[in-house]
Amino acid sequence: MARIMIAFALAVIGAAIVATVIQTQFNLAALVALSVPIDLTVRMHAISHDLLHFGPIIALIFIPTFAIAFMVAYWLSVKLKVAERWWFILAGGVGLAVAFTLIDSLAPMPTLIAANRTLLGFILMSSCGAFGGWIFDRLWHPRPQELLEELP
Repeated sequence: MARIMIAFALAVIGAAIVATVIQTQFNLAALVALSVPIDLTVRMHAISHDLLHFGPIIALIFIPTFAIAFMVAYWLSVKLKVAERWWFILAGGVGLAVAFTLIDSLAPMPTLIAANRTLLGFILMSSCGAFGGWIFDRLWHPRPQELLEELP
């Protein structure tokens, strides 16, 4: 059980870090489009600020999303016994896409997370869930079950 909890926590943290950096870059790109000069120092400061302030918020979105998505992925991998690793990757990405869509439908503003305003941003932010699914699966059990069953 400890291995699952550690894998889950690291999947949330890893995905939240990547999502935060993506979100920061989308915000900075919007400022650059308005002719605001953004140098490397400002970018690094913005990333560190967002990791401290936006990172925990996105992690709170990832926790219930990953909990549900990874349970579904586990159930599918047990029932179908094929491509176990891919179920966790797919579940993380689809889970976040669903979560972002649900959150945006309930938020008073058009999108809660600015990066989700464009299709590219939505895809990149949702792909952080796939990354989290990959982290979880690799740490939970480094060798997929289908490979373990083939060993003599």
